[in-house]
Amino acid sequence: MNHPPVPPINWSKRLIYLACAIFFFTLAIIGMVLPIVPATPFLLVTSYFLVRSFPKLNDLLLDTPYFGPILYDWEVRKGIRPIVKLQAIGTVVLGWGISILLFPIPVWALILMAVLVIVGIVFIYRVPAPREIDPKAITEEAEKEETQPEPESHSIKPTQPPSSVAKDR
Repeated sequence: MNHPPVPPINWSKRLIYLACAIFFFTLAIIGMVLPIVPATPFLLVTSYFLVRSFPKLNDLLLDTPYFGPILYDWEVRKGIRPIVKLQAIGTVVLGWGISILLFPIPVWALILMAVLVIVGIVFIYRVPAPREIDPKAITEEAEKEETQPEPESHSIKPTQPPSSVAKDR
């Protein structure tokens, strides 16, 4: 996948982004294993940090069989597949139900949890489904990118050659 160039950031910030990506990827892995923790939001945040620090690592993540399709739908097709939405909503409801059954939770906390679950479900439901992409449009766009000239450097260039500037003085 062609990403824009990484913005010029210092290495310390890049390493902080990488640490954040590793943290959220770990949470996504936990979300794969535990039915209570959804993996998709953590995966999207992981991709956010990787694209801004090490885009080639994000490309590796896109190539994985489990995470790749989810990220592709989000980054390229701008949505989440209905089956993934259904899994996320089911996970949220299951986690809330297990919490209610296993732990003594005060009424105020149950109400707060119910509100958060409803907000989460509404948010997940409102994310659009991935749009269909015309393969012809993708190849045309790639051809345009290849034929565009390289951007000029952002250095300031004098409007006159240095020899003429010296003569004017």
